[in-house]
Amino acid sequence: MKTSLVLINQHGLEKVPYLHYIYNAIIEAYAARGNTKVLSFADVSYQKIAAEGNSTALLVIKVPEGASIKKNLWEKINYPALVRQLAPENIFYLGEALPVLKETKGAVQWQFVWDLSSMILPDGAKEALIKKARKKTEKLLWSDKIVSYSNTAVDSLKSVLPLAAHEKLISWVPAPDKSLLNPALYTDELLETFKNQHTDGEAFFMLDARSAGEAEVIEYLKAFSHFKKWQRSSMRLGLLLSGAVAQDVDFQEKLDAYYYKKDVHVLTGLDKATLYGWLKSAYAVITPGLSDQGLDLQLATAGLGSLIVAPATPAAASLLPGAVFDLPAVDKTSLGQVLISCYKSEVLRSRHIRAGQEASENWQDARPVF
Repeated sequence: MKTSLVLINQHGLEKVPYLHYIYNAIIEAYAARGNTKVLSFADVSYQKIAAEGNSTALLVIKVPEGASIKKNLWEKINYPALVRQLAPENIFYLGEALPVLKETKGAVQWQFVWDLSSMILPDGAKEALIKKARKKTEKLLWSDKIVSYSNTAVDSLKSVLPLAAHEKLISWVPAPDKSLLNPALYTDELLETFKNQHTDGEAFFMLDARSAGEAEVIEYLKAFSHFKKWQRSSMRLGLLLSGAVAQDVDFQEKLDAYYYKKDVHVLTGLDKATLYGWLKSAYAVITPGLSDQGLDLQLATAGLGSLIVAPATPAAASLLPGAVFDLPAVDKTSLGQVLISCYKSEVLRSRHIRAGQEASENWQDARPVF
């Protein structure tokens, strides 16, 4: 049995929803082929990893983001030796600062682009950013497959990649799990039970802050305060965070001091069924990321028939025409005002939800073959 490799930055996987989606999809695809093992490069010699691979369909290797002598030696010597010895079928790189190889002798290398802003720079960009983008582009060209999250993202990449690389480009849309869109899972009775269990029966906004740092999350909480001061009611907030932020002691202290803390539900590490329950039950789902970081939740939200509040992006315009309640800025006042606006306009809310449901009928869950 030929093994495939997945190299990940664990922290990056938590911070980048698209990579997390791809990781789960790869694990799911290989589940029927045999065992999946997760190992740290630092804990196991490459000889032992290669031995593990002989009986493993998918081998996941954790590589830290920071620099170290041990990591550098592994990337320069041990990892190429591992690939030569193991002769994997595919190698998936999920994260930055991973040791993509110029030559793999048969293995198909996959790289994933989730943030176009780091490659497609505005006029007048600083020289340091230009050099960084150029290095990223050169590294991408070593791959056999270059994957991004939508056709519009792929078209944008064509503007910065040489013509010879265009045939490597693939769109992999983070489409929702259709088995969890079944209306039978979300009857009025079941939704009422869900809200009773999780928010004491109160209505709530859900806000996607998985990619946000502490400072951004605090700004989102201030926006919720802006809304609460206007509404003066029991509306709550489901706050979806990365594990790193949720467990940060400094953030926890600030949250404890937050005036509306009792109305905030911190969500992290949710299984998919529970996550979809929150999305379906929400009055609105806010994805404030400016670079399509929340596209996976937007698509799931549309399929479930809930309202999406998000900044306008080409990907959202293409996949969700007319479905998104526009979020023109994400500072506390602008976001707070948009929460007020979407809460006040039931007609507009219903129109966006219908557009999302109509759009969801046209998606193709076309995953690449590997």
